[in-house]
Formats: sequence, structure tokens, C-alpha cells
Amino acid sequence: MIGAKPAELKNIKVDKGNYELWKKCKNEVLSYYDQIRVIELDKEFTRRRTLFYHQTALDRQLDNVKVLNFLKQLGYPEEYKFKSYLDLLVTKLKNYDLGSGGFPHEIGIFLGYPLKDVLGFMGYSDLEYTCREEWKVYGDKAISALQKNRFDLARDYFSRKLEQVQNIKQVHKVI
Repeated sequence: MIGAKPAELKNIKVDKGNYELWKKCKNEVLSYYDQIRVIELDKEFTRRRTLFYHQTALDRQLDNVKVLNFLKQLGYPEEYKFKSYLDLLVTKLKNYDLGSGGFPHEIGIFLGYPLKDVLGFMGYSDLEYTCREEWKVYGDKAISALQKNRFDLARDYFSRKLEQVQNIKQVHKVI
């Protein structure tokens, strides 16, 4: 279940700026799921915009010839290294938040959306827009629908676990 979706961008509510509780909850999640990593993109008083990713699944998603060729066209390094690709995406997201860059729509690839749909959304494909699910689908709907179903199952599972951790008074009793 975990790893079906390589990454997820979430806004985490931090009740009344209680950063210590969020830190404990985050550490609990990370200790339970050893392949999950967290990058906090911004730190507001009542929320954290957070990129969760499954390292193995995201590496597998990115380390694909077609994906790499496309990302290189967008300024990603010629030589694929997981950390450098992830760091560049995070930099682009933070720059966007600061108003100094456009939104990096290639994030769809990192989130596990089919390449054909990301290309279509960004205007790099002649495939016709066919429907909207969680993302805009271009061309054959079957591939995208299958991927969305996998994501829904994984997201629901992870969200339930995350909510359990967020709502606890004593972190060590969860999971």
C-alpha cells in the first residue's frame, strides 16, 4: 500500500502553532514507515506545507528514460541523481511560494501521475483532454484511472494513519 504513490503534497494543520506536537507526530510517522521521507516546504503558524515521499517508489518513478528526457528539458541535471532532482523540485516550489518563479507543473511526475497526462497538461503533447479525475487526463483514460485507483487506496490508508498521529495526546500509543 505505502509506495503506490511516490509522493504527496499535504498541508498539515499545526494546532495553535504547537510545533512540538507536530515534530513528535512526524517522527512517529517516519519511525513507522522507514521508506517515507518528509520535506517541510514552508512553516506557517497554523500549518506546514509538506512533501511526503516514498524514496524507493519516487526513485523508480523518476529513473525512467522518457521521464528523465522530459525533466532535462525543464532544466534538471543531465546526469540523474535522485537527490539533485528532488532538491531542484523543492527549490522550484519554494521559489514559487516566494513569488520568484512559476509553479513547477512537472511535480505531477513526482506525484506519480502518468507522463502522458503531465505532458498534455503542460502543452507538450497532442493528446486530447479526455476527462478530469484528480488531475487532467489526456488520451487513453484506462491507464490514468488505474493509477488513480491505486493512489486513492494508498492516500486513504496514509491519511488515516496521519490523522491518528495528528489527533493524539500521547504519540507513543499510535501505530
